[in-house]
Amino acid sequence: MDIILIIFSLLLPIAWFFGYRKGKVLSSESDSEQHLGLSRKYFTGLNYLLNEESDKAIDTFVSMLEVDSETVETHLALGNLFRKRGEIDKAIRIHQNLIARPSLSSEHRKQALMSLGYDYMAAGLLERAENIFKELIFDSHHKTSSFKQLLQIYQQTKDWQNAIKIAEQLHQSGHKAYNREIAHFYCELAEIQINDHAYKQATPYLKKAFVIEPQSARATLLSGNIYHVTGQFKQAVRTYKNLIKNDIDILPAALDNILDCFDKLGDHKGLLTFLREAIEQGAGISVILQYATELQSRENDHVAAKYLADTMIKHPSIKGLLELINLHLKHSSESGRPSLLMLKDVVTKLLKNKPVYQCGNCGFSAKTLFWQCPTCKSWGNVKPIRGIEGE
Repeated sequence: MDIILIIFSLLLPIAWFFGYRKGKVLSSESDSEQHLGLSRKYFTGLNYLLNEESDKAIDTFVSMLEVDSETVETHLALGNLFRKRGEIDKAIRIHQNLIARPSLSSEHRKQALMSLGYDYMAAGLLERAENIFKELIFDSHHKTSSFKQLLQIYQQTKDWQNAIKIAEQLHQSGHKAYNREIAHFYCELAEIQINDHAYKQATPYLKKAFVIEPQSARATLLSGNIYHVTGQFKQAVRTYKNLIKNDIDILPAALDNILDCFDKLGDHKGLLTFLREAIEQGAGISVILQYATELQSRENDHVAAKYLADTMIKHPSIKGLLELINLHLKHSSESGRPSLLMLKDVVTKLLKNKPVYQCGNCGFSAKTLFWQCPTCKSWGNVKPIRGIEGE
């Protein structure tokens, strides 16, 4: 019933406009007949609305535009209301009918086109929406909004080349800095080539990403991955090392490759130095645990356990506690073992199904790293969770 009241409030001005204004100004018999016909249409539409026959009501109210185009604002508002309520088909019909009116002014037509574009976006009809927004980018009032919608469309369809072009135009217009987005678009193009093992073709895209955003963590990670997979281990290590200063939160995503590089190089001391430097610069528990593992293999369990215990005094971590329990279990007495096993079970359950990453913009959380947040669609804001339950 709430929608009926809302629509009624939107359409009430039509009744006043045609009932009062026309009744006062028009005095001829033919005009009176026209006014009477219009009033009959209005109340017929209202009757459909009250009987919850909204489709018939929409058709009736839209047909009233043939008489006077000054009602267009009301119909635009009505169409937008239907879209916000999720009744996209009704919104589309209203806006399509508005555009079809030959008497509609140019500005009102553009407003109706813009609204229809939003309708198509909501309905997932991206190709139709794209055609509308391409037309409206040449209008000064709708240019920026149309560019932004096109940018959304090209991201949804993974048309990264066009996304780059649109983002560059928005960037040049000065409405917002799109460096981060453009760099990610180039990285998306690079990843397509990497997935096809076309590493040489991926490199130019990464270079362009660095030009746009010199400290791009994603471009750094991908460059390191290319060096690693092509057997250029020294270059890979040098590249991964840049993550420590560019974005240390992303370092855990490269940890397996870093370990493999040092192993292939036979540089175990270099690995310890790399990990120690990262920890000194604020690396999280994943790097700390790896350093403890290296101490365990090169020294002994007691050295690793002492390091973890000392570290966790400053940086408490459930993951660190679990590893510390595992180390103590190896040397526990028969009487102390059950308690440690119980504690391990509790800590394991605490960690089970816990998200690893979280978007700093909207709070979306997941176990997988997303470069673009699935919820708020921002780029580069999903990072490993910090704190006692995370990194």
